[in-house]
Amino acid sequence: MTSHDRRQTPTSVVDGPDLAFKAGIGFYLGIVVAGVVALAAIAADASTAAVLVTTPSTVVATLLVALVFGDRLSGLPEQLGRNRRRRLLPALPAAVFATALLVPAVLPLESTPRLTIAAIALTFVTGATAVGIAQMSRNRYVDAITGDEPEVAWTWHRTTFDTGLWGMIAAGGGVLLVVSGFSSIASGNGTGVWFVGYGSLALLLWLSDRRGWDAWGLPDGEDRWGNADLEAYEAGVVVDRFEQKLVPWDRIDGVRLTEGELVLERRRWFDLRCDRSVIDDPESVHATLERLHVENG
Repeated sequence: MTSHDRRQTPTSVVDGPDLAFKAGIGFYLGIVVAGVVALAAIAADASTAAVLVTTPSTVVATLLVALVFGDRLSGLPEQLGRNRRRRLLPALPAAVFATALLVPAVLPLESTPRLTIAAIALTFVTGATAVGIAQMSRNRYVDAITGDEPEVAWTWHRTTFDTGLWGMIAAGGGVLLVVSGFSSIASGNGTGVWFVGYGSLALLLWLSDRRGWDAWGLPDGEDRWGNADLEAYEAGVVVDRFEQKLVPWDRIDGVRLTEGELVLERRRWFDLRCDRSVIDDPESVHATLERLHVENG
């Protein structure tokens, strides 16, 4: 086992899934099983009443089984959350339900409104539930691999709106909205005014940030909206914004501290740029990150 593999192995003892994950996986499996049963019943020309009675009872039964026997799934959330490929596995049933729309085209099966509605509904419900399972799994994997208290933690606030690709997207999108709006107005469509307004606002935000105008009266430090927490461990840096995400040290090329920002240079992805003014003791944070990067990178 390499040092990288050891860093990516959960450090805390995993006794079994918690109640929330057992409920989530039970509901997910219930939707999948009930969906298969419902589609089979529709294909067999069962009555709508029979399908409506069977589907919720199947979901509830599967959920209860997961709650009772869920402790047997020890380590499952951590294994699912280990990488992106594994987190995509719960989405496979949604893809299968979507292909049910194509079955009548290749098999001697009549396409009915019931089959179409059921397939579309199952695709969206299963897909949404799969996203929730993937996020829960990643959070539990991050918790397991990081273990104890972080080596260092600090507040993250983006430095500039116009940095790199984001500035290009903002400026290009604003111009596109303005041009589309004027084109709509010229063709007699009054809704183009809204496009011009939104595009102008996006361009004004981009320009004011680029020129350093304090037109919006943004508060300083931790009072700013959109702050997030960053925590550094031996396994990597945890970004806690809406959901937990681990950035391993081998995906970080370097750590820089400038007059205005602390930058974590990420390999083949956007850098993490932190406004220096919201970081308590930025020199100490930078020194700790440099040490962790050298030891674990």
